[in-house]
Amino acid sequence: MPEKEIELQTSSFNKLRALIHQKTGITVADNRRGLLQSRLRGRLRETQEDSFTSYLDRVAKDANELQELIDRITTNETYCYRTPRIWDFFRDTFLPEFCDKKLPRPMRAWSAASSTGEEAHTIGIFCEDQRQTSSGFDYEVFGTDISSRVVRKAQEGRYVGKAIARLQREQPTLFERHMTGDKDAGFAVKPEIKSRLTFKLHNLIKPLGPSQKFDIVFLRNVLIYFSAEEQERILRNVARQMQPDAYLIIGESESLTRLDTAFQQVSPLIYSLETG
Repeated sequence: MPEKEIELQTSSFNKLRALIHQKTGITVADNRRGLLQSRLRGRLRETQEDSFTSYLDRVAKDANELQELIDRITTNETYCYRTPRIWDFFRDTFLPEFCDKKLPRPMRAWSAASSTGEEAHTIGIFCEDQRQTSSGFDYEVFGTDISSRVVRKAQEGRYVGKAIARLQREQPTLFERHMTGDKDAGFAVKPEIKSRLTFKLHNLIKPLGPSQKFDIVFLRNVLIYFSAEEQERILRNVARQMQPDAYLIIGESESLTRLDTAFQQVSPLIYSLETG
């Protein structure tokens, strides 16, 4: 007789989503109960908990288990060279604009919800291509995510299958020039790019730090998981980390139109930080 699956009861669901909101700012909708249940059942088996109630007690007492919970419930699907038109802007508009300023410092980019690192590595590839043709240009790419599991994968930076397929297919010259490896072992950026990438754990509802100032921020496909109030809070935090003339890139299913922010739309998905 098959083992009976543990059900996520209403009381535990409400406690669980309240905890998630408190710790991450993420809003879990009423219709996400089944999703949470399916994502956490495996962890209950691993920890030998017989109910979501007892699992919540464990999470309350163990910071490592809280991080494991966050790792399980956050969504991490991504791939290199996602949404080509924003990369066209990055290559054809942003990078030339930055080079024209001839600033005595590296260009600094932040992949603010970097997941397993495909976006940050794509930024690095385009920047390295620019560096090899523009005297005096250098760059730093900073990636952050709330999930420790995906931060570790981003730091490893080895990709196979769908994660790398679009870049390989649509930008073959860049791929050949800046990637190394094979389809079995996986592909990784070359050392001159990897040395300029940094990944760390960070919760977007908290400030990053006063010393971190960026010329462009990629904040894609993450605002949709937050309430309007929390979106505005995140965008205030992000704005504090940006240079006065910096750009913000958001996801295709996102908009800042109804939010009170310091950003002005330049074109679809692309915003500039208003100053003054």
